[in-house]
Amino acid sequence: MKKILAVVLLSLSIAYLTGCTPVENNVSSAQPSQESLQISQDAEKSDNEKSNNEKSNDEKSNDEKSNDEKSNDEKSNDEKSDDEKSNDEESDDENSEEESSEIDIMEESDIFSFRVKINDVVYQLPFEYAELEENGYYISRDGELEPENYSRSIEWKNEEGHIISTQLWNPSNKKKSYEECKIGSMEIKLGEDFEVVLPGNFAFDTEVTPAKIKEQYGEPESEHIYNDYVTLRYKVDLSKTVEFFIYTNENYIKFSSVTVKNFS
Repeated sequence: MKKILAVVLLSLSIAYLTGCTPVENNVSSAQPSQESLQISQDAEKSDNEKSNNEKSNDEKSNDEKSNDEKSNDEKSNDEKSDDEKSNDEESDDENSEEESSEIDIMEESDIFSFRVKINDVVYQLPFEYAELEENGYYISRDGELEPENYSRSIEWKNEEGHIISTQLWNPSNKKKSYEECKIGSMEIKLGEDFEVVLPGNFAFDTEVTPAKIKEQYGEPESEHIYNDYVTLRYKVDLSKTVEFFIYTNENYIKFSSVTVKNFS
């Protein structure tokens, strides 16, 4: 019995001295620390992955934004191209309308519209002195006109030497220089080789005859027949007339002329 008791006491003493129970406690307490570390690492990894995903999404968003901006730029370029095309079409339409307008003016005008078209330029009498200058004509002298008066015939020339005879008109109540006056009358001769079109798109050329003029404009207010030429006058009053001077002798056809006058 004493031996058994001694063995038990010895065993307890050994167990106490070797610390079996504390070792188990230490092992047990160490394990939660490792698990905590593992969880921390996993959490950090998850945060990193989340950050990378967010960065990827941001980059994707930037790429989409860049694509949208590129799309907007392309759209802007397309719109600009459409605008340029529209402007070109508008410009072509304006040019076409301007050409059509000149044709319509001469087509629809009657003889008392006092218009004449010379080499594609339409003149509406009376008009400003400067208009002939702008179209390349000049006179070689200066002068003045009394109030409400008009000049004798004055010749204008261009670089080709073609001549248009005019009468200047001062409708004001003050004396004015030639440059301040209007062109109230124009005479154009066939021999000057102009392309001349009269109201109704009537071509004034070497084929013109008194019969063709009357066919176009009807019977004149007065007609005078001479050996070599015929005169036909269409008149509203003395200040508004269109007069034809037509040579019937073929040797003098180039001297045939038309005079358009409007002093009002």
